[in-house]
Amino acid sequence: MNPLAQNLNNQLVDDCPEILSMLSTLGQSMYYPKGILSQSADAKKTKYNATIGMATNKDGKMYADTLFDVYNHLSPDDVFPYAPPQGLEALRDLWQDKMLKENPDLSKETISRPIVTNALTHGLSLIADLFVESGDTILVPTHNWGNYKLIYETRHSANIETYSIFNHEGHYTTNDLVTTLDNYNQDKVVLILNYPNNPTGYTPNKDEVTTIVSAIRSLAEKGTKVIAVVDDAYYGLFYEDVYRQSIFTALNQIESNNILPIRLDGATKEFFAWGLRVGFLTFGLSNHTAKEVLEAKVKGLIRSNISSGPMPSQSAIKYVLEHHDQFDKEIQQNIDTLQQRYEVTKSVVYDDKYKNHWQAYDFNSGYFMAVKVNGVNPEELRTHLINEYSIGIIALNDSDIRIAFSCIEKDDIPHVFESIAKAIDDLK
Repeated sequence: MNPLAQNLNNQLVDDCPEILSMLSTLGQSMYYPKGILSQSADAKKTKYNATIGMATNKDGKMYADTLFDVYNHLSPDDVFPYAPPQGLEALRDLWQDKMLKENPDLSKETISRPIVTNALTHGLSLIADLFVESGDTILVPTHNWGNYKLIYETRHSANIETYSIFNHEGHYTTNDLVTTLDNYNQDKVVLILNYPNNPTGYTPNKDEVTTIVSAIRSLAEKGTKVIAVVDDAYYGLFYEDVYRQSIFTALNQIESNNILPIRLDGATKEFFAWGLRVGFLTFGLSNHTAKEVLEAKVKGLIRSNISSGPMPSQSAIKYVLEHHDQFDKEIQQNIDTLQQRYEVTKSVVYDDKYKNHWQAYDFNSGYFMAVKVNGVNPEELRTHLINEYSIGIIALNDSDIRIAFSCIEKDDIPHVFESIAKAIDDLK
């Protein structure tokens, strides 16, 4: 093992041995190298800095005017240099300020500074590298984002186990999760909590969050190491009376060395900036040494994988966070539009005339909703809708489909569901 990695691990032995025991073999082996980047950082103040792979002149970075003209409000230094592996420091602080404002029960002392990721998928993959060993258990709802399987099962040979978050009537329930955690008897678990849920668009209310957190606390008290990964991709897109802080915040209130909450969020969905690929990874930790060690290991993972994220995207998000008054209004306008589409969707999907066609799953947030279709195969329904009605939906499994009301105009939503019902009748 590299001495730098060994030194990081040794720091955890006394301060946070539970964190050390959660790390995968790769996680224990990872470190941030004292190579070109650290040497370049040391040389930043020199007169003749011949350390890093960029081209400069007396005015600063070399660039092409035609490319720079794309970026109206940024300086050349905001666009063309490499970003640090951990992301722009000012952006990290701005995002932490945003997180603390939106989660008043969270304190700066109990979380790490957010590390910038290449959106949330990259963050999920970093967590897998850091913590997941072949054969480890990944616990997710039956209704989950399909990429979890690719990241954790295909890439890392973990075992994905599922529990239901809906009862037979399509209503949200915490019963199966509580039972699953009560009966869990392994030393370690990676628990992925994704609310608003993709694909169903459900966010728990305060009482449901309390039940979930209590079950996780009980599992940790039995000695299981719980890596609680909160996938907050759709955070803030709430349309009903739900728990509006991140469940990461609730988990962070648990005083247990056996629980490590990790939050993944970002500009992708929250700022309607999907292609910019700016996400954040935050650990729920109070111990200063553990924060530094985990940051160093994540920086090493990023350095050894993508090297660093794109500078223009990070600078753009930094800019709107610094000039947020008008930006906040524009984002709220988009959320208001989604709220209107949600309300129309809810009025249509529960119409009695469709009760023989499908059973809707509870939804109250996010981009999507899902229904269990009656009497037809979802994949056949999907292709029939494309070919005969020019409508695209997602077939989730052998019973359910997902409809993204986020990308249907409000006035078109009744037509879409009426067409889905007609297509079901066609296939019957």
